[in-house]
Amino acid sequence: MNLKKIFTLDILETALRIWTAFYIFVYGMSKSTQFDGSKSVDISIRDATESDMMWAFFGTTKEYPLIIGALQIIGAFLLLFRKTKLIGAVLLTPIFLNIILIDIFYKIHPGALRNAIIFQSVLILIFINQRKRIKEIFKIMTLSNDKTISFGISLIKFLISVILAFLMFLIFNKYM
Repeated sequence: MNLKKIFTLDILETALRIWTAFYIFVYGMSKSTQFDGSKSVDISIRDATESDMMWAFFGTTKEYPLIIGALQIIGAFLLLFRKTKLIGAVLLTPIFLNIILIDIFYKIHPGALRNAIIFQSVLILIFINQRKRIKEIFKIMTLSNDKTISFGISLIKFLISVILAFLMFLIFNKYM
């Protein structure tokens, strides 16, 4: 038996997806208690560090971390299966890009940043391995279904849409 045929990139990706999904699931589950007590810290804004400010923000409500945690759990579950891994990667990417930025700008523990970068790297690997499917999806999304509409009619529809959007903008700004 040829070892190269057994140990393929597909097996490595599957192992990385399962490993990543496990950790993301754990992090998602921990969101229910992660920021407990941070609201009760008695420190003035002037004396607070960037990290203190971030913890206070996320600890202000119970719902926001729970929503993020639920999305992480859903994304982790989707990563487990071959047919849904791309959807999971699409769902988790903005979450982890946000986590990476928060970790950098709010000076969160370097281990948390490292983990977020590793997990995002696995998601990028999925995107790279799924690039043909992604191209097909974009092709489907950008192709016009109605080939009979001429360029002139499309341009007129677009201009009418711009005028309507501008009118909606004016009305919105006047009454809101």
